[in-house]
Amino acid sequence: MKILNKKNNQITFSADIDTGLANAIRRYIDQIPILAVDEVEISKNDSPLYDETIAHRIGLVPLKMDKTISEKSEEQLTLIAKNDGIIYSGELKGRVEPVYDKIPITILKKGQELEILATARVGKGSQHVKFSPGLMFYRNLIKVKIDKDCPKEIVNACPKELLKSEGGKIAIIEEEKCDMCEECLEFCKKAGKKAVELTPSGELAITVESFGQISEEEIFKRAIEVLKDDLKEVTKKVGK
Repeated sequence: MKILNKKNNQITFSADIDTGLANAIRRYIDQIPILAVDEVEISKNDSPLYDETIAHRIGLVPLKMDKTISEKSEEQLTLIAKNDGIIYSGELKGRVEPVYDKIPITILKKGQELEILATARVGKGSQHVKFSPGLMFYRNLIKVKIDKDCPKEIVNACPKELLKSEGGKIAIIEEEKCDMCEECLEFCKKAGKKAVELTPSGELAITVESFGQISEEEIFKRAIEVLKDDLKEVTKKVGK
């Protein structure tokens, strides 16, 4: 494996694995136990939004997870707001905290109040999207072959600016970033030449993005662990 790109809450790496296995890991991300608000009790709501809308918004606020959180965990959060203006997720108070403080929940005017008691439980994304820790997607890495007689003007045809002219020849920069948009092929077609060849390789470029509850690396590892556990269970049952 090789890390191709890493930024806030997202990592992209190459891996020589079958697309079927990659897809199984992708699907098992929604089998990772994650903490989220599951029940909301609203005792006072003077805001312009219905109780159901506020409950829905709070349910989708990602919560920080630590090693003390288990599948049987249950946490309480309170929100008591009397100030006018936008009410943000950061005003939810409890032992666990929101990942992001600035998610708007509702708005209050002077004299209005909002009082909420929320109960967070552990669940899986297959049950509800609020329990999803993130997402994963992948694509084939592309092998780019460029002939010697390739016209120099093709450099400007690539929307990702991956081509360069070097010593009178056309070369590709960071081949792993090519997503096979085929703009270079269209350019060659119009020029009446077949100077570029794009071939999917056996490797995949896998991107994992976290919603913040756990890291993107942890998402990938835990998805594999849960998949392994289920495969062991299947093996036992088939063996009987």
